[in-house]
Amino acid sequence: MRYGYCASLGDEALFAAIAAAGYDYIETQLTHLLDYSPRQLAQAKQMLCGLPCRAGMMIFPYSMPLVSEGRDLHTVEEHAKRSLYLAGELGCEHVVFGHGGTRQIPEGMEYEQVRARLLDVLLILSSLAETNGVKIAIEPLCDTNMITSYPEAAALAAACGDSTGTVFDLYHAMALGQQPADIALAPQKLFHLHIACPGGRTAPAFSDDQTCYSAFAAAARQCGYDGKISVEAGIPGGKGTAEAVAEALKVLRKHFNQEAKP
Repeated sequence: MRYGYCASLGDEALFAAIAAAGYDYIETQLTHLLDYSPRQLAQAKQMLCGLPCRAGMMIFPYSMPLVSEGRDLHTVEEHAKRSLYLAGELGCEHVVFGHGGTRQIPEGMEYEQVRARLLDVLLILSSLAETNGVKIAIEPLCDTNMITSYPEAAALAAACGDSTGTVFDLYHAMALGQQPADIALAPQKLFHLHIACPGGRTAPAFSDDQTCYSAFAAAARQCGYDGKISVEAGIPGGKGTAEAVAEALKVLRKHFNQEAKP
């Protein structure tokens, strides 16, 4: 397994804590980097020499419609070209497709209509992903009404071909009463994992109930998963950034490969 942490390259303190703790990679927002000047981007790439960016997220800005009547598929494609080209340049292996707000079923539209529009977008991403040597991972979310479960995401990924799969995010799944065992329903489409404490979406800690972490690791192992897992979480109250980030890595190693102890 490889362990990562979701972080903006502009958050130098968090980046330093992730590197010092011994994580294998970071996962960062692509759209933010598209606004960087050439000099800023060169500096960001230099930072990544010590801690590579193996996963990306946030392909599109929050303001860009993806499924509503106002969407412009040409604009969507042109932005995706820039994002996925950058992902390939940074060395990303997977790019997470979340975008809960912009894939939300709008009032007056039906599920199947929105699903078809979303598939249009995902097919564009799938093609561009192949061109840039990355893969797309669709993330089920609890804060939207479109793609809220792993099986739903896996079915959509299956319609897009080999370059598109899914993320299993422990926080979102547990918030909806779902279980890590759902991975077994489509193990071939499991491309990436996200983790946070289900109770508060904070970095995993030894003071958390460890049951869900153990179940998550067991489900991944049973499906033969040996890829990447990213912490996507805030810092627990009462802890410093460096302490929380380092402890989260120990928790992950304890459950996923038993290398570390509390």
